[in-house]
Amino acid sequence: MSHAEEHRKLFARWFEELWNKKNYSIAHELVHPDFTAHGAGGQDIKQGPDGVIGMVQAWHTAFPDGKMTMDDIITEGEYSTIRMTWRATHTGPFGPIPASGKKIEVTSIGIDRVIDGKITEGWGELNMLGMFMQMGVIPSPDQS
Repeated sequence: MSHAEEHRKLFARWFEELWNKKNYSIAHELVHPDFTAHGAGGQDIKQGPDGVIGMVQAWHTAFPDGKMTMDDIITEGEYSTIRMTWRATHTGPFGPIPASGKKIEVTSIGIDRVIDGKITEGWGELNMLGMFMQMGVIPSPDQS
């Protein structure tokens, strides 16, 4: 199986099982124990599968009906770039932000490194500004 096929199958499971079906234990199959998330602003967090589970559960607390789609995937060697969309209703707290009851649709792009069939590193950019505008946390340009 090519890297592209392997990565497509792995990330299809990642989105369908972990994000959409809330099968949190699948993270132990898909994520390397030393997985590191490289966040915006340069924060590197070595979190492994349990850290990934906690992060996904936080999103599910705020957006229990959320569904993630993998819109595109491009693979080169150990790396895959994925364009994805999160659609959900904000019915629970998102950090300090109380539930708004608003529907959101948020796009994101991630770059992930896969070694020996496990996700070892991830870099992600999420349209948080757009999400906060949809949630009513900050005004959108047409509201100002």
